[in-house]
Amino acid sequence: MERQLHLFRSKRQRGVPLLRAKEYELHCMVADTLRRWCNPLWRYTHIPAGEKRDMVTAMRLKRMGVMPGFPDFIFCGPGASVFWLELKRPGGRLSEVQSEVALHLIKCGFTYHCSDDYADIIGTLRDLGIVQARVSA
Repeated sequence: MERQLHLFRSKRQRGVPLLRAKEYELHCMVADTLRRWCNPLWRYTHIPAGEKRDMVTAMRLKRMGVMPGFPDFIFCGPGASVFWLELKRPGGRLSEVQSEVALHLIKCGFTYHCSDDYADIIGTLRDLGIVQARVSA
């Protein structure tokens, strides 16, 4: 495991373990790709439901109908096509609620994909026609 040394400590330090990357970097990579290469026939949005919030904001969002477990991105395209995309940090797993929502979406006939790999995500978006065919990871 890699370790981070502190700039102002002695040369004999052991350092602290590096934290695993959050999903944030993967979300930004996907969003940047979509801003540039998204097929104009498709619309998408990120659903920001998982961040830490103060109690007042959390209660307001709950009151407004935000439900746990929904995927991070929703895409709407030609022919009433709807695609749901869940992003995870490397090695991350779906929570029980996320698994239940995923199963529900699939049973309803929607296309659903969960991944922690940028190349896999871009390949899936390309295969569905959401990003242009010349885009690759």
